[in-house]
This record gives sequence, structure tokens and C-alpha cells, in this order.
Amino acid sequence: MKFILTVFIIMSSLQMMSQKKGSFVYNRTPLNDVIIELEKEFDIKLSFNSELIENQFVTFQSEDALLESVLNAIEGQTNIEFFKVSERYYILKHQATIDLTTTQKLNEVVVNEYLTSGVYKETDGSFVISPINLGILPGLTEPDVLQSLQLFPGIQSPSETASGLYVRGGTPDQNLILWDGIKMYHSGHFFDMISAFNPYITEEVNFYTGGTKAKYGSRISSVIDITSFNKIPEKIEGGAGFNMLHADFYIKVPVNRKIAIIGSVRRSFTDAFKSITFNNISKRIFQNTKISDGKKIFQGRGIDFLTERFYFIDHTIKTIIKPDDNNKITFSNIYNRNELDNEFSGQFDQSISDNIDINNRGSSVLWNHNYNRTFSHAFQAYYSNFDLDYSGLSYNENEEVTLYETIKRNMVHDFGMSFDTNWKINKKSKLGLGYQLSSNKIHYQLEYGNQVKNNVFEVETFIDKHSNNSHAFYSDYAYKNSNKLTINVGLRANYISTFKKFFFEPRLHLNTQITPCLKFKSSVEQLHQEVSQIVEFETKDFGLENQIWVLADGVNIPILKSFQLTGGFLFNKDGWHIGIDGYIKKVNGITSLTRGFDNNEENKNFFQGKSDVLGLDILIKKKIDNYRTWLSYSLINNRFTFKEVNEGYPFPGNFDIKHHFTWAHSYSWNNFNVSLGWNIRTGRPYTRALNVVKAENDFGTKYTKINSNRLPFYNRLDVSAFYKFNLSSVKNKWNAKIGLSILNVTNTNNLLKRTYREFDFVDQGSTNTVFQEIDKFSLGITPNLSFRVKF
Repeated sequence: MKFILTVFIIMSSLQMMSQKKGSFVYNRTPLNDVIIELEKEFDIKLSFNSELIENQFVTFQSEDALLESVLNAIEGQTNIEFFKVSERYYILKHQATIDLTTTQKLNEVVVNEYLTSGVYKETDGSFVISPINLGILPGLTEPDVLQSLQLFPGIQSPSETASGLYVRGGTPDQNLILWDGIKMYHSGHFFDMISAFNPYITEEVNFYTGGTKAKYGSRISSVIDITSFNKIPEKIEGGAGFNMLHADFYIKVPVNRKIAIIGSVRRSFTDAFKSITFNNISKRIFQNTKISDGKKIFQGRGIDFLTERFYFIDHTIKTIIKPDDNNKITFSNIYNRNELDNEFSGQFDQSISDNIDINNRGSSVLWNHNYNRTFSHAFQAYYSNFDLDYSGLSYNENEEVTLYETIKRNMVHDFGMSFDTNWKINKKSKLGLGYQLSSNKIHYQLEYGNQVKNNVFEVETFIDKHSNNSHAFYSDYAYKNSNKLTINVGLRANYISTFKKFFFEPRLHLNTQITPCLKFKSSVEQLHQEVSQIVEFETKDFGLENQIWVLADGVNIPILKSFQLTGGFLFNKDGWHIGIDGYIKKVNGITSLTRGFDNNEENKNFFQGKSDVLGLDILIKKKIDNYRTWLSYSLINNRFTFKEVNEGYPFPGNFDIKHHFTWAHSYSWNNFNVSLGWNIRTGRPYTRALNVVKAENDFGTKYTKINSNRLPFYNRLDVSAFYKFNLSSVKNKWNAKIGLSILNVTNTNNLLKRTYREFDFVDQGSTNTVFQEIDKFSLGITPNLSFRVKF
């Protein structure tokens, strides 16, 4: 009888354990954290290799889930399979094949790949990019953090640069770029042709174009929140590689189970070796600038002295300390530098030199603490320093004015701290409260001097210094009822010391399931920005880096105010993904200094106005086995209105790209991947000058109506391919990748910008002024080869 009773108790216990249910809410939660919770919740043991679950995330929500349901959901979203050894023990193994690109529905689990692998769209409207897992993109053999964003609908780069991102009609300085919580004021190398962030130590990029969380402030266009590696590895890991522009190296070192150090360094070798890739980029950057003009002056005359040095370097170091399961402390540091030295000396007592040094460095500390499963806090402090230093010199012994010298400096010191609390009220609701302090000091200095023959050197100096302290109090509330309804409500109150007043920023994002395949989403937000860039005209002849950071003062530089309303639909079924977004965006406080009008006599005057943007973004994507294709289309109508310009009537904004069409393809076969992409868009608007605009004592119309003309259509075809292979007989010990990309395969001569230059000439005793047309063209056909090793 005792034996029968014992067997009955054991069987009943096993049955109860197998039927035990739990409540779970995961939103791209690391698989390692999910496993820890499952072991505690169901009293089971999961055996696995730690490398197997790296960079794996799970999205799952259920109030009454069985263990089997949770494991099935994980298998549907990862490349993991669970093998049951006993009622309590499981083994995790790698699946033979897994398709993460198809929308899957398992117990209310929906997994959406947005463009390619490594790009996901969250229920709060944001995008998540994992550079390590990023699939191949046209024109890129390496996952450039900022260039990857340009394939999103509504994101444009009219200047054909990596960091020149115009998000839904906004300008690049209106994008909040964070690296481990550090505000970045310079985000490009080679005058913004590539991004300044090493993708191989980047764990995740969170990208917001609307419905921004209330913890983000100080910019009105978008948020690009970059997080570097944030986990303690079990063993030393690293990688190295090079392409035709630079080489890089990174390493992750676990000091012990609680401490790790992660470092990276990347440097161009263009000051020692000039590849075809670099030569093409240089030609694109320096065309029609003081540097290219200087080379023309000395062409054929002989050069006694020549210096050409153009390079960049960036490096990072991060320390992770995790003393226990409830605490994590990280220390992050980043440094990037761009330097240009160009000097020419001729045989006829002539010399020209241009030197520019741009630095952006920053540090941050972050402490995360979990009090329990429902309440946590995060404390962060950061410091960011931007420094631009330019000096230009022109000397000609044979001219009346023998010496021209220009010195320009722009410095930003930004210190801040924040304290966030997060409270999981119940299974459906979360509440976040926080405070932020930001202290900015911005300095601008311009010295412009000249020397007349046999005379003293005269210098004119302009200095501008401002400082501001901002205090922000904010709250975020999130409600999620399975996948049927998601609501995020936020409110941010900014106190800006320069204006001695509060600015309030309400935000709302709604996501609701209409049918199993169709979702509706909408967002509304109001934002403010007190730090922005203006056009500096005095050194415009240099042709590069003529925008400087300034603080709003309420007089010449008003605070920027933005209101944005969006609405759209998402459709997912049978490998099809269709997204439609419409939006209205209104910005007040733009000036002719922040968005200077090219070639207009009024461009140096101060005018204040507004911008009205009406846009539509469409994305259609389909995956068939290992083949992906997507079409994106953006319609943007961006109108400026200035009371004193164009008789007060609206006119096209300086970067009003009305139609932008992208068609991309990618295909993978075994370890080989190839991608092809075609971009076509309308040209930028510009103001056309007349051939002869005035004769002596006879002033006429200089230009047509502002921005009333357009450049021709832009058309570019890019291709890229890479092949992965092992260098070691031990699988996944030494992995390698070789890649090739070709930008502008058809070598199309796209016109990016048109400006005019005045010069006078004497004809039959009369002085006449004419305009020389200056065109800036796109990058020509440009190949790039890369090779990488990971260990």
C-alpha cells in the first residue's frame, strides 16, 4: 500500500509540474534572462553552450502559459531547439534551419523582420538594428551604423553622406545621436562620408522617427540611440579587419565572472596609402572647394612644397561590472578625430594652406539596479566634448593684399545626468518616472585677417559664448494587452535656463490589432530643441564644415518647436510585409541662418520662419526562401514660409526631395550573400541665377524666385557581396569574411548641388558682373574590398 501511495504522489507531482502555468511579458528580452526565469518558475534545468544563446532575443506575452508553450515560442523565434531528457532536465541545441523572416504566430507571439535580418520593428513604433546580425545591404560589405538607416522610408541623404540624415524633412542637427548615453555632436568621418561609430562593438541601435519616449529630449527630428556590447563574455572574443579606407580591431576580455573590458580601435591609412576608393571619395569631397581650386592654381607651374594629410581615428573602451544579479555598472568612453592638412607652395611666392582638426570625445557611467521583479532604477552621468579648429592661409607676394588668414573655432561642452525609475504595475502596465540635467557651454570664435603690401596685419575677431542649464522631468506609461493593443503615453517638462520657463512635451503612441494580419498605428508628439547648427558664411570659401553649433538665445536664434502627427497600417501575411505611414510635421523657429538660402543676396540677413511637412512612406517587402526584395517609396512636401522672403508665400525647402524610390534585393546561398539596390529620387530645389545680372550703375534682378528650380533626377545603382568561411577546423573558432561592394555601378553623373560665384570683368570701359555656375556631382563608380576575421 505504501508503494502504491508513493508512486501516486510522484506521478501527481510530475503531472502538476508539467501543467504548471506562469505569467510572462518579454519584449526583445535576452534569451539568457528568459532561461533564468524559466528555471526558477518551473523548477527545471536547461543545459547549453553559452555561445548558442548569444544575441538571441525573445518577444512573448501570456498571463497563463504552460512551459511547453513558452519553449515552442522560443523555438519559433530563435535557432534553438529543446530536447527533453527528463521531466526536469532539457538540453538546448542548434536548429538545422530556422526562418526568422516570416511572420509567426505562436500563442500571441509575432516576430517581424523589417527589411532584412537584424532589423526589427517594435510595438512602440521604434526600430531595432543589431549590426552583428544585420543581413547584407546594397553597397555595404560592412554594417555602417548610419548608412544602414538610409534604406528606411522617409530617411534621405541629399548630400550623399552617411551622417547627413534628413528624417521626415528634418535636418541632421535635429537628430539626437547617443552612444552609451553620450550626446554626440560629430558623427562622421571623411567629412561625413562614413559614420564615426564602429559597428563591430555595437550591440543595438534603437531608432525613433515618431512617438518618441519621454526620456529622450533636446532634438525634434529623430533619436538614434546606440548601445555598445553590454554583456560579460565567458571567454576572450575579438575580431579584426580592413577595407580600402581603414583597419580596425576589437576585443572583449572577461577579467572574471563579474568584470569585463571591451575595447576597439579603428584608423584610416589614407595618409600613407591612397586607394582607388579613397581617391574617388576625396574627389567627391573636395570638388569646387578652396583645396581643389588651390590645386588648379599651381597646376603646370611647379610645386616646391606639398603636404596632403587626411585621416581619421576612433577608439572606445568600456568596463562592465556585475557584482550580482541585481546590479550592473558600466563605464564607457569614446573618442573620434578627423584631421586634414593641405599645403601648397609655388615657384612664384605663392602658398595656400588649410588645416582642420575635429574631435568628439565622451564618457559615461551607468548603474542599473533591480530592487525586485517589478521595480528598478537606472542612474547615468555623461560628458561630451566637441572641438572644431580650422585655420586657412593664402599668400601671394604679387598681389595688393598679400596675405589672407582665417581662424575658426567651435567648442561644445555638454555635461548631464539622469535618474530613471521603472515600475511594473501589473501584467499589462508599466510606469517610468525620471529626471535629467543637461548643462551646455558653447563657444564660437572667428578671426579674419589680411595684410596689404608694406602694411601691418589687420585682424577682425568675432567671439560668441553662451551657456544653458536644462532640467527635465518626465513620465512614461505603457499599457499592453497581449498583441491586440499597445499604448504608450509620455509627458516631458523641460526647464531651460536661457528662457527661464518650462516647455511641455506630450507624447502618445498607439498600436492596435485590427485583424490577425493587419495593425493600425498612430502617434502624436510635441518637441523642443535649444541647441542647433547655423550656417557660418565668413569661411564659406573653404567649402567644407561651414556649420557651427550654437545655443538658442531667443533673439537671433529662437528655440525650435515641432509638432508631429502620424498614422498608418502594417500588414503581415505569408512572407509579405506592407507598411504605410502618413504624417504631418510643423516646425517653428527655423531661420535663414540655420537653413541659409544658397545664392540669394538675402542669405546673410536674419529671417525667422516655419516649416510645414506633409509626407507618406510606403514599404512593401517579400521573402521567398533565401531571397528578399523590398520596395520603398517616400513622398515629402516640405514648404518654408518666411514673412520677409518670397513676399511671404511658401516655397520649397532647401532639401525638399519630393519623391524617393528604392528597390533592393538580397540573396543568400550557403555562405555566399549578394545584394543589389537601386535609388532614384527628384533633385534638390535651387535658385537659378541669370547670366548677366548687373552692369555698372544698373542693378537688376539677380536670381529667379527662391528654390523655384530643381536639379535633374538622382539615379544610383549599388551592389555588394560577401562570402563567409572558417579558418580553423574547429567550428566557430576562427571565422572569416571577405566582401566586395561597388557604389554607383553605372557611374551615373548625378548633380547634387548647384551654386554660383560672382566675378567682375571690364568690357569697353564698363564693369560687368556675371555668374559662374558651380556644380557639385555625386560619387562616381567606387569599389571597396573588405576582409574580416573573428575569433
